[in-house]
Amino acid sequence: MNRHKQDDPVTGGAGTGRGATAPPRRRAKIAGRAGAALLGALAAGCLLTTAACASPASGGGGPAAPGGASGASDTTGRAVGDTSGGAPVDQVKLARTADRIDAILRRDFPRHYAGVVLSGHRLIVYRRPSATLDAALRRRFPGAPVQMRDAPHAARELDALAARVRGDIGYWRRRGVSVTSVAVRSDGTAVEVGVTGVARASAALRRRYGSAPLKVVEAGPTLIPAR
Repeated sequence: MNRHKQDDPVTGGAGTGRGATAPPRRRAKIAGRAGAALLGALAAGCLLTTAACASPASGGGGPAAPGGASGASDTTGRAVGDTSGGAPVDQVKLARTADRIDAILRRDFPRHYAGVVLSGHRLIVYRRPSATLDAALRRRFPGAPVQMRDAPHAARELDALAARVRGDIGYWRRRGVSVTSVAVRSDGTAVEVGVTGVARASAALRRRYGSAPLKVVEAGPTLIPAR
């Protein structure tokens, strides 16, 4: 008994052929599934993009603060707490100003001037109290961030003491006292003498220099590499 192929009710073709076209209802289902998959992929991409923009490394969508997450800044771009008006103080310029102050005050006020120190964004000038020196400094360097502080000794006095100690290094070596460094403190308090064996050296230096303003500290000898 022969079997007849069933014709497709829409196309009129055989429903069981290899190249047969799917019925409209089935094609609608396939298109719906493909559209849903595409929308899901797009939604996932949006979520990934949003997460990347809000990651901690980017600070919630903005550029990372200089120096790490702790480098907070205000709306002008200055670091919070920065009182320099948005421009960092030029340390090189301050150092040059300090050199000029040192040269001028050593020349014009040798009995009062002790030294100048660069401290952060200001210059600290140590001197024996002198209204004339203070007025001359402000007149010569108007607007410079200078702060005056009292000193017990002038640089000229301490320089002379330091030169004496340096001249005695051979004397001390012959007596078993190793003097490794001699430096005048910029705050005008003393001449700092580095030695090996503070207790013994302090007593010996006191016997020779009396009540001279010396500060004895432990400091090993500086090794100079052989060439």
